Amino acid sequence: MRTERIQKAEQLFEKKGPILRTKILRKYKFCSKDVTELLAKGYIQRIKTGYYIWSSTANHISEIEIAASIIPNGVICLFSAAQFYEMTTINPPSINIAVPAPGNSLTLPNYPPITLYKLAQKIYEIGITEVQAPSYKIKVYNKERTVCDFFRMRLQVGEDVALEVLRNYMVGKKNIQRLYEYAEKMRIKGVLSPYVEALL
Repeated sequence: MRTERIQKAEQLFEKKGPILRTKILRKYKFCSKDVTELLAKGYIQRIKTGYYIWSSTANHISEIEIAASIIPNGVICLFSAAQFYEMTTINPPSINIAVPAPGNSLTLPNYPPITLYKLAQKIYEIGITEVQAPSYKIKVYNKERTVCDFFRMRLQVGEDVALEVLRNYMVGKKNIQRLYEYAEKMRIKGVLSPYVEALL
């Protein structure tokens, strides 16, 4: 592969990346043989079948950004969202991502480790926000939705963890009206409101 062809591939990853799917590479005239050669020479790395990253970029992209890029309709949730907003001291062993159900079955990569939560559409769509991470735009549930998720799943995650998230939320910028609106939609307002009132 000629140097100018390699440079063209690098420019494509810079412009359309940082992670590209096979169909994008094909659209810009990079065939399977080109991809195989770029892999063999170490210019690109395979994240999972059909998803590639330029090797020099791989060290500068976070696990959350990789996860978000390979699950386009995924939303960063639960522990990963709480960690993003610095509302928990717990470091999750996997990236927590919510997807709408039913949906197409997803093949997850070996890295980073991802835990999927399939949610009914009306629950999935509550509180989605988009933020600019260093390399990639990601969808993440906002703070109010994150608090509600912890209280909705308090039996699984532990009430002490849910309370930690709520306490950290309450000391920062907050929107109690939105918090209660989400809690009502998720049918946990009766559980959540006494804790909120105690911390006001």
